[in-house]
Amino acid sequence: MKRAKIVIGANYGDEGKGLMTDYFCREAAARGETCLNVLINGGPQRGHTVVTPEGMRHIFHHLGSGSFAGADTYFSDIFLINPMIFREEYGKLWSSGAGFRVFVHPACRFTTPYDMILNQMAEEFRGSKRHGSCGFGIWETVLRYRKGAGARTFGECDEGAVREVLIFMRDEYLPARALELGMPGIPEAWRGLLAGDALIERYIEDWRFFLAHTAEADDSILDSYDTAVFENGQGLLLDMGRLEVLDHTTPSHTGLAEPARILKGRDDDVEACYVTRTYLTRHGAGPMENECEKAVISADMIDRTNVPNPFQGTLRYGLLDTEALLGRIREDFDGKLPGAACSLAVTHLNETGGCPENLREQFGRLYVSDGEESGSVRISGK
Repeated sequence: MKRAKIVIGANYGDEGKGLMTDYFCREAAARGETCLNVLINGGPQRGHTVVTPEGMRHIFHHLGSGSFAGADTYFSDIFLINPMIFREEYGKLWSSGAGFRVFVHPACRFTTPYDMILNQMAEEFRGSKRHGSCGFGIWETVLRYRKGAGARTFGECDEGAVREVLIFMRDEYLPARALELGMPGIPEAWRGLLAGDALIERYIEDWRFFLAHTAEADDSILDSYDTAVFENGQGLLLDMGRLEVLDHTTPSHTGLAEPARILKGRDDDVEACYVTRTYLTRHGAGPMENECEKAVISADMIDRTNVPNPFQGTLRYGLLDTEALLGRIREDFDGKLPGAACSLAVTHLNETGGCPENLREQFGRLYVSDGEESGSVRISGK
């Protein structure tokens, strides 16, 4: 591997990580290099939007946002896989003409439909006190593995083992976890879906598809590519280390720590690129810095991707405190990966009139974008 780019959300997510991942992967392709798109923290709850030069638009969940640029995808050891979501997205991308390979680390944990159902039942039960989850079962999956309940990894499972996990989840774990959450029982609306074996058989079919369309690999796969583009999920303000707002964070480290662990000891050209809009956005419940009405930022903004949904509601907005932004970037970056460069990407310039001036002199490289596709990205001053 010659070089690595690490794309990190600097806020609450929705900053433009898909845009910058696509940009870096296309830059590698333009140099004639092979490129591996490495998915790090979290799982397919991510929603990273890419618009191709031809106008094709896709929200990436389970595959790398560099797929249209010809990059292959690698699920690192802490990425949560979900064969149901993988199969749906894989089919959509191949039918659109994208060609890529997918590699999966054997230590990956996997989400079952019962984790997702528990997540959604819990949010419904919490009502006005919901945590703001997206309903993909991420917290429930991580918690289950911490408990050691049905906690086999991808590399430890054949089809029979997966079936055993699913039966255990349906018959024992889900009812016990529902009681632990304070529910008096399984809500009637969910009982039909949970009855019988149909859900298990559908998941087994998705598992077979996942096996047929991926290859097992470990971090040494990076040595087979010229460029690796690490694509983090969520943002620094949702890191699991923010204990003061724990119920409203994501159960992973969202910054440089995990990419640095994988890249430790490599003598490569590494750049960590933190991404922000010119304002803040946030999905779901929880505290938010400088929250305001959308009209305060721009009354004419139209976000085609972040539409309201039943679990996270409507996208929230806030004013960007650039000093706070710089502080959390420094805190995340400093000392984790000696020799790496630190850059900033500022997106959505067209919605607020430009890049805040006090950001321009803080980074050796500043990317700016006023559009949705990679051709809108330019290096400031060029």
